[in-house]
This record gives sequence, C-alpha cells and structure tokens, in this order.
Amino acid sequence: MATVIADYASLKTAIGEFAARDLSADADVFIDQAEAYFNLRLRCRQMETVDDLTPTSNVCTLPTDYLEYKRVVELASIRRPLKYITEDAADRLYASRYSGLANHFTIVGSSLTALPLSSNDIELTYYAKVPALSGAATTNWLLLAHPGLYLHGSLLYVAEWIQDDAMLQKESTFVQNYIDRIAELDNRAKFGNAGVTLAGVVV
Repeated sequence: MATVIADYASLKTAIGEFAARDLSADADVFIDQAEAYFNLRLRCRQMETVDDLTPTSNVCTLPTDYLEYKRVVELASIRRPLKYITEDAADRLYASRYSGLANHFTIVGSSLTALPLSSNDIELTYYAKVPALSGAATTNWLLLAHPGLYLHGSLLYVAEWIQDDAMLQKESTFVQNYIDRIAELDNRAKFGNAGVTLAGVVV
C-alpha cells in the first residue's frame, strides 16, 4: 500500500516508494529543490502575507521570506497606495531625495524605499516563500493542501539526479500542469463569477 503523505517523514518515504529505490539519505535534498522550484513558479492566495515595515533612515528592510510584492501602502493619516518605479526613475524624479508624503517606491536588493522619503510605516502585501519542511517543521499549508505536488516536485529532481530523461519529462509536465491548475482554482476562489465593476458614476 502506498504511503499516505501527511508530513515530512511520510513525504520522504513516498519519494523512495515512487522512485523504487532507497533515497532515505537524499530525500531531504530533493524536497529542498522542489521548494525552490515552487518559490519560483507558484503564486497563490495562500502565499499572500501582509507586514508593516518600519523604516530606518527612510529605508525598509524586506521580510526574509519575501518573493514578490503585490501592494505597497504608506501608513500616513490617510492611507497612500504607492506605485513602483525603477532606480533610474527614482534618480530622475527624486534626485535630491527630499522628504514628504510618498507617491512611489523602489526596491534594491533587500531594501524598499518610499519616495519622497518618508518616516511613516509601510504596509507591504507580498508573496511569501513556501515555509520549508524539516525535521522540526514537519508540515506546511502546501503539503496539507497539495501533497501530490510536493511528491512529484521532489521526483522531478530525483529524475534529474538519476539522469532518467523520460521520468524527467513526465514529472516536469505533471508539476507544471498542477501549478497551472492551482492558479486557475485560485482565480476562481478569489473572483468567482464577479462581473465587471465600472469606475465613476453610473446612471
């Protein structure tokens, strides 16, 4: 009987069963590689996180699990949604780096800067990394919701390691189709059958 995947240990067992070989010494490596792949390709509402950032010398440090921003708001007396600009645009528009209520933000490395420079907190809505599985953290939302994706994402890297091109192609197709399906379900869960909302006055 195939192992039911419920946590980190059972996932490692299932990887060995599906690969039909003893992978007890290496399964954690394949799981790590799968998680890195998920962080590159997967974006869904379960990854959305809101965090308030407090600037130091007008610069905010991004969270350690940050992948991609979704929305940035300056927490002034009236909330101010900010628009992204590139570093070059920031230098053109704010060459003197004057202070004031912010209109834009830019990201360099692990830092976010609101411009004009502001000392107000920044509300960052972002996509967070999938929490990594380990002996101490035996489960996470993705494993609970989609154990099959975790399994086949790990088998993708097993196939690469054992140089099995047919298995590699099979697992790659399975994983990408699974991620596409999650994206479809995510859109339906968030928007359902919502119609078009018109801006402005409707008569």
